[in-house]
Amino acid sequence: MKKIVIEALYGEYSNLYGDRGNLLYVQEKLRRAGVDHELIRTHLFDRPAFADRAVDLLYIGPCTESQQEQELERLKPYAEALRRRMEGSAVTLVTGNAFELLGQVIRCEDGREIQGLGFYKTTAKRFSHLRYNELCLGSCGEDILVGFKNQLSHSYGETGNPFLFMKTGTGLNPETKNEGFRQGNFIATYLLGPLLPLNPQFALSLLRAMAPEAEFAYLPYEEDAYRLRVEELSRPEANQKHH
Repeated sequence: MKKIVIEALYGEYSNLYGDRGNLLYVQEKLRRAGVDHELIRTHLFDRPAFADRAVDLLYIGPCTESQQEQELERLKPYAEALRRRMEGSAVTLVTGNAFELLGQVIRCEDGREIQGLGFYKTTAKRFSHLRYNELCLGSCGEDILVGFKNQLSHSYGETGNPFLFMKTGTGLNPETKNEGFRQGNFIATYLLGPLLPLNPQFALSLLRAMAPEAEFAYLPYEEDAYRLRVEELSRPEANQKHH
């Protein structure tokens, strides 16, 4: 069985809301399954590993609004290598406002526009007069995913391939229920959580995409906790926004 290579981009910035828990969860699942793996921590001024070698899981997490522009400048030289991942089978997971890096434009409140990588036709609009905090429940094919959002921006336009259709909570913005982007195993979403520990069935599908020969432990308490979260978020009172 081959070694699984994981790359985490810009951890000194992309470390908000405990979303590094996605990496901890994947590493622990691989360890318990006896799968040899390597974690590459790529810092802001490093050349990304995915530009030169096979990376089984590429992860980009949320950062502050002021750090987005710096991350974009570092990513632009590797945009084509990143786009090629969309066309392959390797797993890419982008969470929180890192979703906006892959859109066309991030529009600041002062009218300044930051050019994104242009993978999908969305414009992110920042706002500072309120913060969106939401509990979320969305459908992804036959899967139901849970998570939350903490946002100072929304995205407008369409990604063409939504990741989720929201049952509780907003989509890319309050006017749509479509949320995120997915092409194969390339996934970008505003949802936080961390997403993978909160959704063990979905996480298992990504783990199997990385290591199809491995036997992953699927603990009953993970499923029990997941079902409880889905039940709680399916109640009418859960469908409320907190600003």
